[in-house]
Amino acid sequence: MRQGEVTFTYSGILSRDGKKVIHVRFEREGQDGKDYAEGVLPSCQIERSKGFTPNELEQMTAYLQREKEHIIQDAKKLNNIKNWF
Repeated sequence: MRQGEVTFTYSGILSRDGKKVIHVRFEREGQDGKDYAEGVLPSCQIERSKGFTPNELEQMTAYLQREKEHIIQDAKKLNNIKNWF
């Protein structure tokens, strides 16, 4: 990962407090180490962050809202692969 380049990763579907969720993470190499923002779907809420500006966090939330259905479908595929093992 190059400095300033943001990567996005997500989990399969997990259970949290009796609800199905997907954990998401945005990450980049910042000037002071790793910047990160962690959130959850389907609420599209960023729950923790370090190093990203409020504007960047708003953009991430908008991305999650726009891509939510696609991410959910891909997370379901991750769960299917996990069940093979």
